[in-house]
Amino acid sequence: MMLNDRLLSDAKFYGKLIGVLLDKEDTISGKIKGTTIERRVMLLKADPEEYPDYLIRVTRGVIPCLSVLTPNMELVGIIESNNPDYVITSLKDMLNSFETKKIRPVKIPEYVPEPQEPSEASIFDTVNKVIDQQKADFRVIELIKTISKVERRYSTVEKFLSPMDEVASYVLGRGELGGGFAIYEAVKIIKGDPSKLEEYVVDGKVFRSSKRENWGLLIDEAIAGYAFLVRYLREGKDEYLEQAVRIRDFVKRELETEKGFRDTVPKDPLTSITYLEPLANAEVAVFLSALWQATGDEETKKMAMKALGVASVRSDFLGINARIAHALLRLNHGILTSTPGNYGDVRVMLNKGVNCSFKQGDKCAEKLEEFSGLGLED
Repeated sequence: MMLNDRLLSDAKFYGKLIGVLLDKEDTISGKIKGTTIERRVMLLKADPEEYPDYLIRVTRGVIPCLSVLTPNMELVGIIESNNPDYVITSLKDMLNSFETKKIRPVKIPEYVPEPQEPSEASIFDTVNKVIDQQKADFRVIELIKTISKVERRYSTVEKFLSPMDEVASYVLGRGELGGGFAIYEAVKIIKGDPSKLEEYVVDGKVFRSSKRENWGLLIDEAIAGYAFLVRYLREGKDEYLEQAVRIRDFVKRELETEKGFRDTVPKDPLTSITYLEPLANAEVAVFLSALWQATGDEETKKMAMKALGVASVRSDFLGINARIAHALLRLNHGILTSTPGNYGDVRVMLNKGVNCSFKQGDKCAEKLEEFSGLGLED
């Protein structure tokens, strides 16, 4: 990892600050290199897509961004601009103010919210937000496709879907999706296209990208685990279920805390700052609820409920709301099947211990259509 012990030791020894530059380009770092600023700041450049765990701790989400830290992981200041000259001028001013004690660095805080009770009202809230034309990510689309298919009163809601990004557009059949990231390969599986996801996973550890620089991010673990379960549902091969179980074991061992799940495995002083990110917890709740259906393991269900507690802190956000709804549909209204297939219904999961074609609660049926409707009250 970039912020390693040697770098921090050198920064302390030479009395330097650390500049973390989150940027896709080299323009700003190239302008700083070779200047007198290098005598005062150790500059590290990080790809924001590769290191979202850095992004979430030291920026406000604006890219490009230069965040200046002390070796003790205190935040001196943040500069947001794609103008190299402005960044350099602002950085000089910041350094002068810090050295003359006009700026007091602040400790980067942990984020450990108090869990809240998840509610099935999230299902209706998701539908309403889609009708109001809020931008939908791929999980929102996945959920709405199920709701519009099985709930007659919402049969037309799918026409209101407005994709948020290229991943959502891809799921709707609009355009292609590039490679290079585990999340993209997982979404390809969910859509039903060829994928190289196995190349990103080693004994439950998911690498962020083909660069293999970063790994163990909760969001990646969750989406990859869910993708293997989708393959298990469609093809019935135990190897896919075994992959999902290994990912669950990794998440429990490396990321679980008392109140929820960390966004990343601690690898350095910055990522060691505990952050229970609600969207990532919502995503892992989707994965764990599906795995519980496949295995009946009660510890997995408890993990899903723990993740939902953190996710519910930000249930006002459509993407999180949809994931809460998805997980609760599986946990409370899930349908188990003994027959592999491509069902296109987020309530369904393969469980080879089921003694009938489809089962919801105590009811068995020969056809999935016999479970039309979500069985919910407004």
